[in-house]
Amino acid sequence: MSPRKLLLLVVVLLTLGALYVIQDEKQFPTKYGLDIQGGMHLVLEAKDTEKIKVTPEVMQSVIAVVRNRVDATGVNEPVIQRKGDRQVLVELAGVKDPDAARQLLGKTAHLTFWELPAGVVAPMTASSSQPAWVKTPLDGSMLDEAKAEPSPQGGWQIAIKFNSEGAKLFGEISSRNVGKPVAIRLDETEISAPRIEGPILGGSAQITGSFDAKTAQMLAVQLKAGSLPVPLEEVETRTVGPTLGQDTVKASVTAGLIGFGLVVLFMLFYYRLPGLVADISLAIYAVLVFAIFKLIPVTLTVPGIAGFILSIGMAVDANVLIFERTKEELRNGRSLYSAIEIGFKRAFTSIFDSNSTTLLTCAILYYFGSGLVRGFALTLAIGVIVSLFTAITVSRALLHAILEGGGKGLKSPEYFGVKQPGTATEKAS
Repeated sequence: MSPRKLLLLVVVLLTLGALYVIQDEKQFPTKYGLDIQGGMHLVLEAKDTEKIKVTPEVMQSVIAVVRNRVDATGVNEPVIQRKGDRQVLVELAGVKDPDAARQLLGKTAHLTFWELPAGVVAPMTASSSQPAWVKTPLDGSMLDEAKAEPSPQGGWQIAIKFNSEGAKLFGEISSRNVGKPVAIRLDETEISAPRIEGPILGGSAQITGSFDAKTAQMLAVQLKAGSLPVPLEEVETRTVGPTLGQDTVKASVTAGLIGFGLVVLFMLFYYRLPGLVADISLAIYAVLVFAIFKLIPVTLTVPGIAGFILSIGMAVDANVLIFERTKEELRNGRSLYSAIEIGFKRAFTSIFDSNSTTLLTCAILYYFGSGLVRGFALTLAIGVIVSLFTAITVSRALLHAILEGGGKGLKSPEYFGVKQPGTATEKAS
């Protein structure tokens, strides 16, 4: 098989694979952002404590903990950024349970372990109000792992595993408290006080209590993400509905289809056969880009869709440059195949430079931007990269395939929008 036929086969297989990805919404769902599918908008404010004042360093820790907690829930492309000196802006797309989200983000979730002093008789019931409890050095900062799992006794529990320091401390605590309870407190609330049956030296334990699957999972996320250095107070909560986003999407799709149609008609009218090839490449381009969006996956926001539509227009720019150079070579009397090859070769530098500057701009926007701006930069960058492939590779493969299979009739320069060679006065530069 010749390299051109092999390349054409690769293009066909890529397109079929992309179509498969696009139609399989169950396995490759399209991710939509807050402005399209709705969700939650929260502003949390950090509060001073007696021991810790809110400083820029403390705010960095707060944002890191909030981000860890949100990431653990699997929310797509959340917006988490500092607002002012002591506030955190959080936007969560697709969140269905606002109360659970607020509880997850704002809770300090500091895990501590308490024991009875030597010589104190174990109380019949362990309670946080027992004055005899003594706090041990073991806390949640020494956790390596925390996960929710079904309890053998029914209900749910949280399996925890300490690091080496925590395992050593837990081994010491359990060894000196055999037959006595050890209280586990989350913040100021006692959540469990299991009686120690024997030394636990492996560094693993279970937190039991009246958990269901949801509360156990939430506690595991809080423990794994770490504790907040200062409490957060919710100062603004807004539930964003999807209606406005859906209307915007409909308008964007309409604009995209109109723009795509106008581009197709212009290319057909002005460039004829190469215009047809460019239109097919443009359709392949759109299929490939949308499939990539679903595979990565890219969360589509309204600015992101705008970036995609913009990249459609930019994708055809490369073909315009190539076909103009090809027409110039034809006017100067070159053969058809020679004009096509020279057209692709000489236009490549301009195309590469143009797209490189766009990609550089996208990189800057993505690095310094946040949220919707980063979404726009990402979708535009993906579109530009794929357009390089479709304009240079796909268009050339399709053009040669059509000419080789179309007979002598299609090889007339008139099908390229050029009168017979030698009739024009332009000279190739």
